[in-house]
Amino acid sequence: MHHDPRKGALLGFVGGLVISLDVPMIRLAGADTWTSLSIRSACLVLLFMPLAIAAHRRAKLEGRAVIDRHWLEVGALYGLSNIFFTWSVFSTSTANLVFILALNPLLAALIAWVLIGERPGMATWLAIAATIFGVGLIVAEGLGKGTTGGDLAAFGAAASIALLLVRSRKTGADLSLSPGFGGVVTLAIGLPLALMHSPMPQAPQWLLANGLIVVPIAAFCLALAPRYIPAPQAAMFYLLETVLAPVWVFFVFGETVSRTTLLGGFIVLAAILAHSWWSLRETRTAAA
Repeated sequence: MHHDPRKGALLGFVGGLVISLDVPMIRLAGADTWTSLSIRSACLVLLFMPLAIAAHRRAKLEGRAVIDRHWLEVGALYGLSNIFFTWSVFSTSTANLVFILALNPLLAALIAWVLIGERPGMATWLAIAATIFGVGLIVAEGLGKGTTGGDLAAFGAAASIALLLVRSRKTGADLSLSPGFGGVVTLAIGLPLALMHSPMPQAPQWLLANGLIVVPIAAFCLALAPRYIPAPQAAMFYLLETVLAPVWVFFVFGETVSRTTLLGGFIVLAAILAHSWWSLRETRTAAA
């Protein structure tokens, strides 16, 4: 298990920043969820699986394995989280979905404590509380308008992301290509539904750019971050999408962003940055 807060925070921040472009690009493409899910999954498979197979063959010469039980397990959890997320998009309100997904760092902290004995410090608990409060401000007006099934699916997405981050942290291995197997799992579900129910996207070039650039970079960074930082801290960077997506939508589509949303976003971003700074400070103090 590695501990390099600087590298982990940089990977998490880049991954969270890049994935925040996901929603605006899907909207620019004029695609529905199943088509978007299928294209993104197919791109992950095409880009990551050949690299993973090549890395596995090289590792076998040294008596190691890249594609092992842990790699497949974490990849399957990525696929499961995407399926739960898609289900929740169709079944509950956006506000409920975003707020429930904000429980991700809290769940990661609890699972990490139980499974690997990585007890979160007070700074982590405070940062988790601040991010949940900030997300609550962002989605306050729409809370309570979802459905039980959709809310459970959103919780399933948050729990599966938290679990895969902890499992990645526990192995200490480079699982940055495991989303490729997650793409295989998700494609098996999403492609038949897209072929049966989805219209063609209005601007497919945006969907391809999203699948070939945005999603792979974000998936790689966010999958690698738990190798260097605790799972709860890695989970916080997923919330950057909640903060930044409304800002990009404002610039691209001119949709108004309320002051409450901006305040909530500021609180979430400040909590993530403050916790990352604190982790770096603690590491330097320990090294000294």
